[in-house]
Amino acid sequence: KEMKHNGRPFSIHKKIEGKPLAEKISSLTPAELETVSKEIAEFMYELHSVQFDKNKIFKTNNIGLNLVDFLDELIQIHLNPKDKGFWDYNKFIQKNNSCLVHGDFNLSNVLLDENNHVSAVIDFGFAGFGNKYFDIARILSRETPNNFSESIINNYEKISGEKLDTETLKTEIKIWKDIDSGYINYMRGIGIYE
Repeated sequence: KEMKHNGRPFSIHKKIEGKPLAEKISSLTPAELETVSKEIAEFMYELHSVQFDKNKIFKTNNIGLNLVDFLDELIQIHLNPKDKGFWDYNKFIQKNNSCLVHGDFNLSNVLLDENNHVSAVIDFGFAGFGNKYFDIARILSRETPNNFSESIINNYEKISGEKLDTETLKTEIKIWKDIDSGYINYMRGIGIYE
């Protein structure tokens, strides 16, 4: 059911059972980390492989499909000029914008069930047309055990049958870390975080 709050649309869905990976990652065994990383890599590859016509989907008002275009519109229309500084969205690598991406594929948006398997991926608010490195780098940009990051990369490469570009991945991870840091500083600046 679609509803509005302060003029912004939102929807209510059936509750999805599970706990965010961000809350559970430090307590997972190496075997559980391997399983979760494989399930995440499978999900990302499946999403990135969806066949679509970019001219027929994600047309809501004047927001286009390209994730960078969406972020550009969000920044230009909805932020005041002094708050735009840390949102250096032009850093996103523009090449190979050829697949569907989640757009904010972080540890808090992956839910695990009671058996520590991925039960859901949530919050597709920034989903759009981009490159696979957006999602892969996002999940790796938070502090995670080394074997988890390596396992995500190895599993994604095995499933896709292609090697990931290490330099592109490192660049995208740094961008996400900068965005997170900027966001936290911004929230502190407006009094939401202490």
